Amino acid sequence: MTKLAILGDVHSHWQNLSRVLDRVRRERVDGILMVGDLACAGRKGRRTLDRLERYAADVKKVLERVRRVGVPVVWVPGNHDLPYVDGDGNIDGKGHKIGELRIAGIGGSVQSAQSFPYEWPDEPQIAKVPRSDIILAHCPPARTPLDWVPRTQKHVGSEWIRGLAEQRGGILVCGHIHESFGFVRLGDCLCMNVGGIGHPFGRAQLGWIRGLDEIAHEDLETGRVQVWRR
Repeated sequence: MTKLAILGDVHSHWQNLSRVLDRVRRERVDGILMVGDLACAGRKGRRTLDRLERYAADVKKVLERVRRVGVPVVWVPGNHDLPYVDGDGNIDGKGHKIGELRIAGIGGSVQSAQSFPYEWPDEPQIAKVPRSDIILAHCPPARTPLDWVPRTQKHVGSEWIRGLAEQRGGILVCGHIHESFGFVRLGDCLCMNVGGIGHPFGRAQLGWIRGLDEIAHEDLETGRVQVWRR
């Protein structure tokens, strides 16, 4: 049975990332999936050359640290990442296979008023997503606990991604809304927001996929493990 570790939005938080990777090393995993926002490129109109250089260096550093675990690593860029950020393992709009599980990537998030680097209109034609067992998305499905922002009392996820999950089944893992980690079932699809590693609301936490019938969330700060099965 293929076992995968899922890492939430890192945002260059080195201490929490180190704790999470130490935990992953203690398991026999076949690969690592990352839901995006490896670092922060800055909003449109506020980017300087220095900021972009720091961003590129941080992305490289995140990927180097994660790859030291010694297993395959695939990821998608988040809304704080540049859409075409360099780095091996970026499967945005593409498919990849680890063990017997096929993974398809969807980077970025739904358009907002914040002018983040990687946003798109919530329409089905924004990307062609290969057939897969697992959807690795940055943006959560709409109208679920996974896309709920407590401070604004709003859902900010994607209707398109929700429809994709309901249609395809399997597993969907996402991030984006750091404080709204958790699980929901849409049709035959088990969906998990793994929660943020970096600020805001970041903590040492991660997710697990075991085959196609079990997903889990582990909070390293409390020791709590929650498991959802099909």
